Amino acid sequence: MSNGCLLFAFNNSTIDYIKLANASASNIKRHLSLPTTLVTDSNVDFNHDFDQIIVVDKPNHGYRHFADYNKKVKWFNYGRHLAYGLSPYNRTLLLDVDYIVSSSQLKMLFDLDNDFLCHRTSTDITGKCFKSSNFFGLYNMPMFWATVVYFTKTEISKCIFDTMKMVQDNYPHYANLYNFKHHPFRNDYALSIALNINSGHCVNSNEYDIPWDLMAVMPENQITRVKDDSYEIVYPQLTSNRTHDVRVIVQDKDLHVMGKKYLEDIYEN
Repeated sequence: MSNGCLLFAFNNSTIDYIKLANASASNIKRHLSLPTTLVTDSNVDFNHDFDQIIVVDKPNHGYRHFADYNKKVKWFNYGRHLAYGLSPYNRTLLLDVDYIVSSSQLKMLFDLDNDFLCHRTSTDITGKCFKSSNFFGLYNMPMFWATVVYFTKTEISKCIFDTMKMVQDNYPHYANLYNFKHHPFRNDYALSIALNINSGHCVNSNEYDIPWDLMAVMPENQITRVKDDSYEIVYPQLTSNRTHDVRVIVQDKDLHVMGKKYLEDIYEN
């Protein structure tokens, strides 16, 4: 069976997601020894590390405020349900381009006997409480993160992606049903609702869970690269009524870096 990684990247006037995806493809090659396919809306006009590029129409967009840029920008995050049909692989690792692969840990997913896997819980790398982000809506539904998704070309996976499309097409209805904001559209919510529906509204089982936490770096926290696969994270901490900066070095640890500006600076330098 063929294994590989799939990345979606659509540039806006502020963030060059394709360059972020290319850096991700380089990391994937180093640590996972897997081919990478990029899904985008334009040809890539620089030397890149993608094994294949699939050009599609630019999807719909919403607007989202990015704290690291201190402004609201276009966010082209619709259409993730197309991953099932577009992937050229029998077993696919679907990654957001703001996810830094710094280890071989994700290889384990290909050895598990599961058709579909994603993270149920995310943990702030600084150790601060991140619990509220692992639930959504008025009724505190468990949230599954679309940042890292492993799937096989099976009917189970197809049903989940088809349901994600249904949720996307009827997003205001599900926003009312689960009581969350209608805008912007979030793949995490669409995935969570799709898994809830496909599990018969019994997602408290661990059927779809990647068996470790998604480690996150919040957008307000500074991250810089010390050397390959080693990153310094700086964040404020209140101690004895005084705020001071805490510095942490993270080595050989995969990270979901929510601050895109820091990622751009890392890859530019």
